[in-house]
Amino acid sequence: MRIDPVVTASYAVTLSAPWIVYASIRLVRRGRYDAHRLIQSVHLVMCILAVLALELRIRLGGGSGMFVGRAPPELQLLARRVLGVHIAIAVATYLVWAWLAVASRRRYGERLPGSFSRVHRRLGMFVFGGLCFTAASATAMYVLVTYRS
Repeated sequence: MRIDPVVTASYAVTLSAPWIVYASIRLVRRGRYDAHRLIQSVHLVMCILAVLALELRIRLGGGSGMFVGRAPPELQLLARRVLGVHIAIAVATYLVWAWLAVASRRRYGERLPGSFSRVHRRLGMFVFGGLCFTAASATAMYVLVTYRS
């Protein structure tokens, strides 16, 4: 079976997200707030574009049923469940990440670290955990829909 380039590119961006966010967090600990902000903003936009491209590819290909239908018949129920959990966690993660990016950009002119720092740190850790889970569940989906015995 031929691997779809849009699916593979989206998967690569999803896999890179936790690593890039982790590196960005390390920059904050060294006081490099501008670099952190730039990396977070650029990677958030890249991730959103990758998700939109994947969603368009799935819709043009017949929807999620066709996508799940690529899994072996005995694994399709599992694939559907993994996909449901993957989508729920990914959407929640991206919504919190986008909100955090906008809220942080608005407050960035204040003295750092500021009153928003505690909320930012906690939500940032939620986003990091969500990105790790999303990468793991994307890996499970990628394996399920490309697996051939």
